[in-house]
Amino acid sequence: MKRLFVFFSTAVIIIGCGPTRQEYDALLAKKQELELEVLNLKQVIENYETTPDRLYCGVAELVANKDIEGLSALYSKFEKYHPASSECQKTKDALGKLVEEKETKERAEKAKRMQAVSKLKKQYDDISGCTWYYNPYFTHYENRNLVSLYIGQEGTTVWLRLKMSYEGEDWIFFEHAYLSYDENTITIPFDEYRDKKTDNGYGGRVWEWIDVPVNDGLLTYLKGMVSGKTLKMRLSGKYTHTRVLTTNERKALQDELLAYDVLKNGE
Repeated sequence: MKRLFVFFSTAVIIIGCGPTRQEYDALLAKKQELELEVLNLKQVIENYETTPDRLYCGVAELVANKDIEGLSALYSKFEKYHPASSECQKTKDALGKLVEEKETKERAEKAKRMQAVSKLKKQYDDISGCTWYYNPYFTHYENRNLVSLYIGQEGTTVWLRLKMSYEGEDWIFFEHAYLSYDENTITIPFDEYRDKKTDNGYGGRVWEWIDVPVNDGLLTYLKGMVSGKTLKMRLSGKYTHTRVLTTNERKALQDELLAYDVLKNGE
């Protein structure tokens, strides 16, 4: 009985400490009034921030950054708040110009990619069924000091090969081959008996060369190399031969890489 009395007394005290119904309704009404006031203030701020002149202030930066998505979002605000304003029309024009520039650039890049294939020298072997694509700037004979790429295609299968050659008065008997650009060097793996060839000709001239497939790692390296400042090749064995690649060699490598990408991955 004593416990029940204590519980009842505590309950009376707790209830007695709370607001009355009238006070509660007044507080609720005040809360709703404040919420409405905040909503009205937000609308005032939004209307202020979306005046035509304030909205248009952001157009120049978006155009400079070629931010089509951002400019499109800004134009949507103009359509919502100020569809008849001159700023809305100017934003629409700016957006249209950016979209047109982007589409023109994409068409030019597509044409450039297709041209990379069409400019190559194309040879079809009706016996093997293979089509070979060679660069148009020079023919890579074995008795030349050159580096080049060429492409093979059979049906939907496309592959890339690298050729490196030396020509001179003396044999170098190279056992290692390297490509290098801006202090980035890669070793070109090759089988000395399967991939390397030698020959000699008139006047005692000699030549040595390799012809190897391009794997993924070498492909990635070559893509970086063609944008380097100074491109070099080195063949090293009993003696060493190092040379800087010419402008034509660089251009030929670039075109072959682009054409390979088009033939393998499409437009």
